[in-house]
Order: sequence, then C-alpha cells, then structure tokens
Amino acid sequence: MPAGFKYDLKSIEANMPEMCRYETVYRYSGGFNLVLDNLTGVDKIPPMAPLVLDFVKRQATAVINVDVVEDISAGTTSLKIKKNSFAYKGMHLGNGTNGGTIESIDKTSNAEYDTVTLAASPTLAAKKGDTLFEATAAAGKTPKATATALNYAWTKVEEGATVTAIGQAYEIRPTKLIVPISEKDKASLGDRFMFTY
Repeated sequence: MPAGFKYDLKSIEANMPEMCRYETVYRYSGGFNLVLDNLTGVDKIPPMAPLVLDFVKRQATAVINVDVVEDISAGTTSLKIKKNSFAYKGMHLGNGTNGGTIESIDKTSNAEYDTVTLAASPTLAAKKGDTLFEATAAAGKTPKATATALNYAWTKVEEGATVTAIGQAYEIRPTKLIVPISEKDKASLGDRFMFTY
C-alpha cells in the first residue's frame, strides 16, 4: 500500500449490504455516459440501480421506480414512498393498471418516508411494499422505460459522469437494494439476472 493511504474496508462493508452474489457479476466493457435528464436533486446513483443502455451512443439512463410504504386507495392524493427515490415533480407513477402524476414531494417532514402529493383525481391504488414505475402517462399503464442492465458502483450525478453497467448477476436480494426494481424491469432484464426472495 502506498505511503499516506489508509483504507477503511470495515466501513465500506458496513455501508454496502450484499445485494447479490458478487462473483456472478458480469460487467460490460467500457463506460456509458450517464443521461442527467430528470435526475435533478439526485446526488448519486447507487449500485444495482436499474438502467437502460444505448450501446450505439454509449449512454445509460436511470430507470425510476418508487417503493410504497403505506396503502393508498384510488382518489387519494397523498402517497408515502421510501426515502431516497429518484422521483420528481411532474413524473407519472403507475403499476400497469392505474396511476397518478406527482404534483410535489416533501422530503423533509418525516425521517422515515417521503410524502408525494398527486395531482387531482388519481386512479392510483397500491399496497405497502408495492413498487411503482415511472409511467408514460397519468393512467399508469405503460412504463416510460424498463431496465436492460444494472449499475455497478456508486456514481456521482454530475456533468460528464459515466457508469459501469452490469450485464449479469445472480441471487439479487430485492430487500437489500438501495433503489427498487419493478416487476416490469425484472421481466425486461430476463434470465441474465436472478432475483431471490
């Protein structure tokens, strides 16, 4: 080890739960430029975050999902979601059947969750533990994007940022993930990615 450098491996391990069998991870060669659209207010993209890759342009776009922390019925405009999501004002949320549009997000009032206010008359109904995806419209039927890969390491969101993408991983533990992966993403990722429950 070079003089003057001290690595605190215990701290790294404590802050990084084992999200999959790391020996099964296959990384794509070369990096992908991170598309910054709709990542305003996001500091970092964590490992195992879902991505859409463009191999021609060598770009990676983060797929945005949220975890529901309290049941919501259709017509309710207040939705509680897991903290540290990439959700943003104006984003449509859906589960394939119904949806709503984010009017505002309160990230400071509660330490346990963020509160999303949905635009008037949402059709969104969801249960605690459900994962909602970014939808193309307020009806919430179609995802805006589905994952084709996962992020390999923490990536700072800034101009010129690049990500290393995972093309295969096994025994991924959804309960250990820092950001959620929807059922639509899992289907899109295919058998190159195995999730355990």
